[in-house]
Amino acid sequence: MVTADNLNLDVLELIFLYLSGNDLSSVALVSRSFFVGVIPRLYQKIMFRLNHAKRYPKLMSPFNVILLRPSLATHVRHIEIRTIPALKFQHHPTFILECTRALALCNNLQSFRCTVNAIPPFLASLQGKEQLQEFRIHANLTTSQSEQLAKIGNLTNLCLDLGSWNVLDVLPRWTPKFANTLTSLCLFTANQLNETVLDKVLQQLPKLKALHIIGCGQVDHIAVLRLVSHTPLLESLSLSTTESCSPLSQPPPSLQHLKHLALDARYSMMSSPAPQVLSSILSHIQSSAPALLSLVMRLPEIKITVGDEFIKQLVELHGHTLQTLAFINCGVSMDCIMRISNSCLNMERLELPIPVKEITSFARALSQASNLQILIDTNIHSTHGNGLNVYLVQDNVRHLMAHSAQLRKIVSGKRLWKNTSSTSIDLSLERLPAYSSGTYWFMPRDMTDFGAN
Repeated sequence: MVTADNLNLDVLELIFLYLSGNDLSSVALVSRSFFVGVIPRLYQKIMFRLNHAKRYPKLMSPFNVILLRPSLATHVRHIEIRTIPALKFQHHPTFILECTRALALCNNLQSFRCTVNAIPPFLASLQGKEQLQEFRIHANLTTSQSEQLAKIGNLTNLCLDLGSWNVLDVLPRWTPKFANTLTSLCLFTANQLNETVLDKVLQQLPKLKALHIIGCGQVDHIAVLRLVSHTPLLESLSLSTTESCSPLSQPPPSLQHLKHLALDARYSMMSSPAPQVLSSILSHIQSSAPALLSLVMRLPEIKITVGDEFIKQLVELHGHTLQTLAFINCGVSMDCIMRISNSCLNMERLELPIPVKEITSFARALSQASNLQILIDTNIHSTHGNGLNVYLVQDNVRHLMAHSAQLRKIVSGKRLWKNTSSTSIDLSLERLPAYSSGTYWFMPRDMTDFGAN
């Protein structure tokens, strides 16, 4: 007689690949064979979030578990630390010790992410990780710490948040260690980054496929568009625009492989030249005739509306290829929504502020988007006079899906509405995790990712 308990261990491991989160820990309690089969999947990715930190040390950390059972370390491929428990207004020293000692045991580590300003204690444990490829940290380090950081090589994906001048100074000398492997570079809110440093770095990365320079005050869109001439294979580009009307450098860079563009636009005045700046960027890159599949735009505040002329230009140039459009922290007029729906026939995912009070007109404007599958409301901070957030209710969702034949998922706040029927409207509601996905807002979208950054 064949039972689940005497299935081959390899079969169990394959089954458990489709489980995640609490389901994995629940399965581990079923039987001894299930426990053994689920262990590789259970410890493949270790995440430590705020809800874990609140219960520490009463709740044992996964890092302490690894110290108690060192054999588990061989299964760890990904570590993500989003918060660190506090003790008397400083990082809990016991937790830091657990983390660093456990990290030293994880020799098969492939990705490490720590968005907390607490990297120095981890630097020694990160050395010698030959399989480490993806690396994202809060890069506020001293000179000596930066030199230690620069010993890490062979990365494929590097993200530095809030990099100090010490880290940026060592970056051109660090780059040769991954010049032949790095495909994605992200420098986020590095106020000390300047064009000279970025130029030295990009000259060494001709194989780069993704470049994201966001919130770096000394490096504007003019500088980025000049320097990407070093990286002709780019498929993804994110940059912050300023209100500078200085002409873009000629000739335009060759970006024929570009698929994703993210624009972080800055407005500081009512009669801002920003719309003209955004338009000039589209025109500038058009000489390479890139077939954009995805565009993300963020403006300073919801009261600012994306210009009609920009939308018109966008859909004329890329409407036939765009599959994802996202408008964050900005308004989109009903005429523009209708123009997008009529022109972007391949659009599968749309993110924008949903006008709840004009839901009928909005549904009608979306009705021509024949391939739209996912709709995400980015207007999560709008409120009524009583201060309550405005979310879509079931009637709104049903009305939208009735007008869009292929629309299957709508996200509003932390609610995910699904239509599981292809012939009628059969709604189900899921609560999304309270925590964010951890992904930058400007990165290319994963169709399964509904979280904000």
